[in-house]
Amino acid sequence: MSTKSLISIIILLVGLTFGIILVSRTTIFSPRATSSNQNAINIQNSYLFASPLTAKADGNEKIRLTVFLLDNRGIGVPQKKIDLSLPSAVHTIDTQSTTDDTGKAIFDAYSTTAGSFEINAQVGNTRLPQKVKITFY
Repeated sequence: MSTKSLISIIILLVGLTFGIILVSRTTIFSPRATSSNQNAINIQNSYLFASPLTAKADGNEKIRLTVFLLDNRGIGVPQKKIDLSLPSAVHTIDTQSTTDDTGKAIFDAYSTTAGSFEINAQVGNTRLPQKVKITFY
């Protein structure tokens, strides 16, 4: 084997080793995304939505209410307690009332009273500008 071939093999092995190290350090192999976002909440970037918008007023069917709390760059703000303003006829299960690493909080709403109801969300004393209207029939 010539010296030139040996040098080429060594260079290829070093490149392969370096490539494996780089790939193994990427977040592709991380079990979940994490955030240490300490930026201020941008209430105008944050939002509340509901899905589906209607459900039976039987106390069993639920409407999922989701809040995303975001910063100026649209990145989730974790570990913030979300409170909902609900009419007395609507009840919730706090599935995840504190935002996770993506800034998401989740509630499941149900009612035994038929009607349309407006829901608001807030963090601390600051209310999100979006409102959702859900209907139980």
